[in-house]
Amino acid sequence: MAEKNLVWVVVALIVGLAAGYAASLPIQTSLNKQVADLQAKLNPNYVEKIKAKGVLVVGTSADWPPFEYVDKNGNYAGIDIEIAKRIAQELGVKLEVKDMKFAALIEAVKNGQVDIVLADMTPTAERSKQVDFSIPYYFSKGNAVLVPKSKLNDFKGVTDLYGKKIGVQLGTIQEDWAKSALGSNAQVISYDRVYPEMVMAMQRGDIDAMVLGDTIANVLTGKVPDLAIAFYAGGSRIGAAVALPQGAYDLKYEVNKVIEQLLQSGDMQKIFDTEIAKWMESGG
Repeated sequence: MAEKNLVWVVVALIVGLAAGYAASLPIQTSLNKQVADLQAKLNPNYVEKIKAKGVLVVGTSADWPPFEYVDKNGNYAGIDIEIAKRIAQELGVKLEVKDMKFAALIEAVKNGQVDIVLADMTPTAERSKQVDFSIPYYFSKGNAVLVPKSKLNDFKGVTDLYGKKIGVQLGTIQEDWAKSALGSNAQVISYDRVYPEMVMAMQRGDIDAMVLGDTIANVLTGKVPDLAIAFYAGGSRIGAAVALPQGAYDLKYEVNKVIEQLLQSGDMQKIFDTEIAKWMESGG
């Protein structure tokens, strides 16, 4: 809708210029500049700028395995990192990863600190007010409620979370769900990092349950044997997409093209399978 509005404004200005051809040169020059500025917003050339600097800067929060984490060699690894590599390769540039708190990623895109975000980020109406999103690269069956295996029988549904301390990651849709669904019936505690910070909090008994994305929850139950998924809540939804600056139509096209190729060729599933297995086998 915003793009259409801009187009109509451009058309109106062009018509106005034609009608006011005999107007003074300073006014005409000013109007020409406005048209050029609006056209620049419609065609921002993000891809050209990225190619000119020779690097794609990707924002992530490297505490969410198997999507993103720091491996034993100190390198960024995971599903999202592999997807980022494919996008950088398609653009013919190097990849630079910037690790930050998840809650800071949207602002990082808006202020140009990063070109895109790959962080298992789910598109929401609220987030879409600030950034744009690619097509999704996977779907989720809902929020997973993770609990100590020894207490698995105590958690069958949402009401069993009442009166408990629930851990979530700051800035996530799981945090939003927990605060909305549980309200004052439970104490929701937000952490900057899931692994190992929140996992260790669970093992110490500081929290009774964690609400996470289904993929990371399933992987954690294999990695940390004393954890188990009690149930899923919140319903199935888009799992994640790439976040981009609003108006970055050329960059969105390139990102969507890479995601489509990975999905259609089956390489996306291979990336998921390989990276999940890699983290499970690692000492991380």
